[in-house]
Amino acid sequence: MANRSYLYSTNVIPGPGAKANGRKLVGISEWNYDIPLVFKILLSGNPRTCPSSIWDNSEDIALIGDYADGVKNLEGFLSQIELPAAQGLIGEAIEFLNKPENRNQYFVLECGEIFDMGDTPLLEQNRALLGEVKDLQPEMEQALQSLLPPPAVTPEPPGLFARLFGRRPEPPPPAQDVMPVIHGLGLGNWSNILYFDFSEA
Repeated sequence: MANRSYLYSTNVIPGPGAKANGRKLVGISEWNYDIPLVFKILLSGNPRTCPSSIWDNSEDIALIGDYADGVKNLEGFLSQIELPAAQGLIGEAIEFLNKPENRNQYFVLECGEIFDMGDTPLLEQNRALLGEVKDLQPEMEQALQSLLPPPAVTPEPPGLFARLFGRRPEPPPPAQDVMPVIHGLGLGNWSNILYFDFSEA
């Protein structure tokens, strides 16, 4: 099994009494071997640490953030991506996140499996992740820059020998495939059925 990060929505802040208070945990997405930028942005509405709903750990090794603010922040980020190739995945994300059955008061991000791949204590890694989520501007700007087309290169006019001997100019480099970069943001993997399923819990 791949180590994954898991994103849920919930109506109750996770903790010892959550289940007794009518907790719902709705699967939103999961991601192999990484915590994608989209997950972090969705947690960026008043983020804080909270207990895990997956792992039996007394420390706060998960994150929680406000659902509506997180979706608003993501919409603002995605609106800056003008690539035609990305518009289908962007529309899919907004539609999924705005479905009434997926909306709750909070997002919950569970990264215990990702943290477990490192040697640093889980709580320390989760606090570091919280720091990232609270200061996402540099990572968002870097992501947007990575989606910009490379600057156009004006070919040099052929020299005398090229004209004399009929040499052909070098062909332009092939266009970069941006789809892996777009997918790598955390788009295109929305599902209510995650490996840890709480639909009957």
